Amino acid sequence: MTGNIYVIPDIHGCLHALHEAERRIAADREDGEDIAIIIYLGDYVDRGPDSAGVIEHLIEDPIKRTHRIMLCGNHDQIFHAVLSAQADPRGWMSLGGRETLRSYGMYDADIDRLSASPRKLAEAVRLHVPDSHKLFLKLLPVAACIGPRHIFVHAGLYPGRPLELQTDEHLMWIREPFLTNGPQMPVVVVHGHTIVREPEFREDRIALDTGAYRSGHLTVLKIAKGSVSLI
Repeated sequence: MTGNIYVIPDIHGCLHALHEAERRIAADREDGEDIAIIIYLGDYVDRGPDSAGVIEHLIEDPIKRTHRIMLCGNHDQIFHAVLSAQADPRGWMSLGGRETLRSYGMYDADIDRLSASPRKLAEAVRLHVPDSHKLFLKLLPVAACIGPRHIFVHAGLYPGRPLELQTDEHLMWIREPFLTNGPQMPVVVVHGHTIVREPEFREDRIALDTGAYRSGHLTVLKIAKGSVSLI
């Protein structure tokens, strides 16, 4: 039997905030409760101080009596593209990649020196990132559907298109027209990606990214017996 669903949005290298969010989930659960589902909405890397630590924690530290679903965010997609030689690492620097490289032990002086050659910088990045982290990024799914109404994605859906017709770019990158128009389908989309001052609860979407890398605090959504709340 599956118990409650908990949702953690954009972590962005904030390992301390992730630990604290998971402690809140543990405290919320009752003894003997059915297995809970924890859904992570992606963006594990960039901007915050410990992207490497976040990925290592998600790989190595399972939580008792939970099933964890880790989705891919646009920052994770870019990091994977850099690691697989599909993207120029210099463009990634402006999106928070420098902070990610620091977490893997690279120094600013070396990053600056290597940036003159994208090939050498990419080679250095690949050498500093463990194979287990590369595989983690490669295997991340882009969406999860649980129950008849809830769809979980990093960014949103293109309005009016069934899930099977959505592209990965829509699911991981979209803002408009999704933010204004919603999914225009009989579903509730739970998403992060676009920072909001407070979590937004609308009829057809719930926005959870409150900017943990700025505030140090991760919003956590709880879905239990069809009702939603924050913990």
